[in-house]
Amino acid sequence: MLTEKDDHIQYLGSNPSSDFPISSLIFISIIGHSLIFYLLPSSITPLIKSYILSTIHACVSVLAVSIFYLRSSINFTQVNRILGGGDKGTHYENMAYSICYSAGYFICDLLIMLCFKSVRSQAAIFHHTVVLIIGVSGVYTRVGHTSHFLMLAEELSTIPLNLKVIYHHRHSIHDFFASLFAITFILSRLVYGTIICAYIFRAVPQFIQMAANYDDTTSIVLIIIQIILIFLTRLLNLYWAVLIIRKMTVKSRKQKPPVSVNKTE
Repeated sequence: MLTEKDDHIQYLGSNPSSDFPISSLIFISIIGHSLIFYLLPSSITPLIKSYILSTIHACVSVLAVSIFYLRSSINFTQVNRILGGGDKGTHYENMAYSICYSAGYFICDLLIMLCFKSVRSQAAIFHHTVVLIIGVSGVYTRVGHTSHFLMLAEELSTIPLNLKVIYHHRHSIHDFFASLFAITFILSRLVYGTIICAYIFRAVPQFIQMAANYDDTTSIVLIIIQIILIFLTRLLNLYWAVLIIRKMTVKSRKQKPPVSVNKTE
């Protein structure tokens, strides 16, 4: 854990502070999400319960990032404000709360997948594991911490996705959220996510150079690992985008009325 007086602040930033209760907040988040899951009516299936948890997490995450954008000065060209923890005494200090909250949710959801086969999904397990490795390593070491928080805004598309499943028996509502999901997926995960990744990749060479000046091999290794994992999430999003496009194409073809052809004798 770094201290505020550390020379590495110029590329790692000052947040979270060395006395920030990371483990405690993650544990509280796990307990909180677990309680919500088990307090939901037993008439609701484990799968739908997991979707409700996911929707709550997505709403909280998007709200947190939105508040940050509204209240903070944005400068993603400054290395420690995109690949570090940002400056002390700014709204960057609050990012760790969101990361700990999200880490607790992802751990809880993985445990739910282990307990309930109906909830289990290889894609979800892969996604949760990658996000956990990236987020937890960042909040403990500050490496990539800000970028991890900013990427939480991608959860915007998760909200209509979950609501689409929850209201699957009501066709009009289901179709509305299906269309909304496609739109928000493109905007949040493809457009917004790509913009944030562009700032991340742009800052990597400078981050590595600064870390090398202090012989900070640990930070260099961590940022390389995180970049690889972030790249994998981009590929996963592209994979999901292809599936969405295919599904929408098939659906549009089915909805087209048959063309009547009049034969001439």
